[in-house]
Amino acid sequence: MRLVRDLVARNATDDQSVYLQVTRGVAKRDHAFPKGTKPTVFGMSSPLSTPSREAIENGVAAVSAIDYRWQKCDVKSTSLLANCMLRQVAADAGAAEVVMFRDGFLTEGSSSNVFAVKNGTILAPPKNNLVLPGITYDVVLELAQTHRLAHEVRAVAENDVRNADEIWVTSSTKEVLAVTRLDGKSVGSGKPGSVFRRMHQLYQDFKRTVMRQAA
Repeated sequence: MRLVRDLVARNATDDQSVYLQVTRGVAKRDHAFPKGTKPTVFGMSSPLSTPSREAIENGVAAVSAIDYRWQKCDVKSTSLLANCMLRQVAADAGAAEVVMFRDGFLTEGSSSNVFAVKNGTILAPPKNNLVLPGITYDVVLELAQTHRLAHEVRAVAENDVRNADEIWVTSSTKEVLAVTRLDGKSVGSGKPGSVFRRMHQLYQDFKRTVMRQAA
């Protein structure tokens, strides 16, 4: 924590995104983990960029793709080649994110978690080896439970997503962001829905509370 505070103090920006990377350390090239090696810690800070007012009010576009990543997606590592390639698919299409499916079920985005809303119920894929747990994912579910918003954590079929009333992507930088077009087709009414607006407000209130406590 001291290292993070020192890093933040060296930058002039009020809101910052801090990235930490820990490797097994310097050693001769070998696939096996070297014994007695001191881990290497790298940290960097950059201005925190959150969604624009336009993106919040109008939503963003996403495209879908088959999730062809490895079977340990719950491990947060620097092995992000597949995620980068999938994110490029979205960038090439002028979209904000990729919504991934594996064997007919929703997993996540290339750099975010994904929620769907159907008939007022928030649907979230469960945490397993195919999904990288996200802090914002946890916050959204906690807020849904605290404020008695209907929600289910279960396997979400691709058909449920493609016919959803709302789709959201969540992450520390995206916060809670509505997807209003998927593969060129409107999601629901084509505008951020009422459940999204409620969750977005709850998330902003939560963020302000956390910031006051940290001050």
